[in-house]
Amino acid sequence: MARDNAAANAVPDWFLILVSVPIIVGFLWFGRGFLTPLAITGLVFILSSAMVDRICSVSIAGASLPRWLATLIAASIVILGLVFLGSILSEAGDEIAASGPEYVEKLDGLATRVGGHLGDRIMGSITDAASDLDIGGWVAAAAGQLAGGLATVALIALYLAFLISERAAWVEKLPRMASSEADAKHLRKILQRVSDGVKQYMWVNVVTSAMSGMVAYVIFSQVGLDFAPLLAVIVFVVGFIPTIGAFIGVTLPSLVALLQFDSLTPFLIVLLGYGLADQLIGNVVQPAMQGKSLNLSTFMVTVSLTFWGMIWGGIGAFLAVPMMVVITVICAEIPAMRWFAILLSSDGLLDGSEEEA
Repeated sequence: MARDNAAANAVPDWFLILVSVPIIVGFLWFGRGFLTPLAITGLVFILSSAMVDRICSVSIAGASLPRWLATLIAASIVILGLVFLGSILSEAGDEIAASGPEYVEKLDGLATRVGGHLGDRIMGSITDAASDLDIGGWVAAAAGQLAGGLATVALIALYLAFLISERAAWVEKLPRMASSEADAKHLRKILQRVSDGVKQYMWVNVVTSAMSGMVAYVIFSQVGLDFAPLLAVIVFVVGFIPTIGAFIGVTLPSLVALLQFDSLTPFLIVLLGYGLADQLIGNVVQPAMQGKSLNLSTFMVTVSLTFWGMIWGGIGAFLAVPMMVVITVICAEIPAMRWFAILLSSDGLLDGSEEEA
């Protein structure tokens, strides 16, 4: 009888979801300054684990490296990469602050030249709209964002160093949070699926984005483009952003070339040279490396990009797909949220469970 009364008084799942979603969104919004470095640290940590697996899979004279040495090599590569990124951000902040007024003037000149072809009426409308824009403020804000990005990179490097040093302890103690051995086994399964999905996504995107960044740096340097190292880093970062990342990676350096040079030749070299190389990497190399699909709906990936971009800004766009992988795996293991995991997937099959059933 007591069990029947408890079942009758149980709170409906839809009500729990309705109440908890605004709380979670509010927590993500108000805690973004604290949460985003932790999320990036977790992502980079998973990337380092993927690098460890790759290094251990390589055999030299019939023998593979011990895991502790592979971990040390992977951690060193990641930490040095973060230091390199921090140095580029530091130099770029000063360069942007110094060149900002010059580019504002060039932008005004470009608007005047374009206006000569559009007519007085259209040019007047453009001028009225542009008068409300504080370009100089945008430049100053960009320099400030780079300074803040440098502090974030330093914090992530610190988090990562301690997390890697405690990796074995975390692997052991997370399952111990479960209340029973069965729950611990279930938790290990969830963590493994999350790790496998994010590892796959991160490894492929790191390799292909690094290829795009290196090609971009060579082309930008040969052209003599200002901010070439920073623009190459931006190309690398936006490679992780689905849908609009490639557009940003081509548009931003092309705009800088258009403002910097009086001739259209450098602009066309950047637009066509890098644009074609990026398309080749994105449409040929990346699918060949991807192999097994992440089984995520393209439409829901775009929705995830919009949501995380609104909540966490540019960092949220960077984290959109990995967060979607994590949410899909977790929701697939919660009966009340399984419908949401099916909604996020591309074919509705979650880890082959439907096929087995």
